[in-house]
Amino acid sequence: MQSKSVFTKTFWGSLLFALLLLSACGPTTTPTSAAEYIATQVEATLQAQATQDMAETLVARMTQQAIPTATYTPLPTATPLMKPTALPTATQQPTTAIYVPPAVTSTPSRTSLCLHATLISDGDIPDGTEMSPNQAFTKTWTFKNTGTCTWTTEFDIFFVSGDQMSAPAILDFPQTVQPGESVTISIAMVAPSAPGTYIGYWIFADQGARRFGIGQDGTGNFSVSIVVK
Repeated sequence: MQSKSVFTKTFWGSLLFALLLLSACGPTTTPTSAAEYIATQVEATLQAQATQDMAETLVARMTQQAIPTATYTPLPTATPLMKPTALPTATQQPTTAIYVPPAVTSTPSRTSLCLHATLISDGDIPDGTEMSPNQAFTKTWTFKNTGTCTWTTEFDIFFVSGDQMSAPAILDFPQTVQPGESVTISIAMVAPSAPGTYIGYWIFADQGARRFGIGQDGTGNFSVSIVVK
């Protein structure tokens, strides 16, 4: 727009200068009328303007062609994810019973027990002795203190179960027995009146009513067994 304004000012200035020259020249030449001159100059100006517009248009087209056209490149098609494959169902295997042997529990030795008795003798009435109905007799046992604690007279002899055969249910210990010593226990009894085999079971107890007897673990009963004819 600025170049067009400069061009117009130059044109009108040139046209005025030409008119002044024509008016100053002599009558020897036939002057061209002012109207024809102006028309000629206007036509030339229009042609120059048209030429300039064409040049600008051509330059714009060339510039546009010189700019590379952006090419649209489509994005690659997304590949669908693989469907999860179902895992095979686990088949439960039959359970096989495994034999586990029981834990071995050590049995305390006799010498490690505080209260433990060992039967030495059944006296003169061993198991299976024959008796008459209502026969009175005295059952005698001899025991050794194989424990580590002393038996005192505060200890007792208890009837546990079976046939009591008229004996008292509890008796006092006859004497003090140190570890390693022996003692004889005697209990008066009466054979039943009816024929048959009769067995009575007995055990010891300390002053705290803690029972003990014979056997590996010191908890076994001792017994009396008779046969009534």
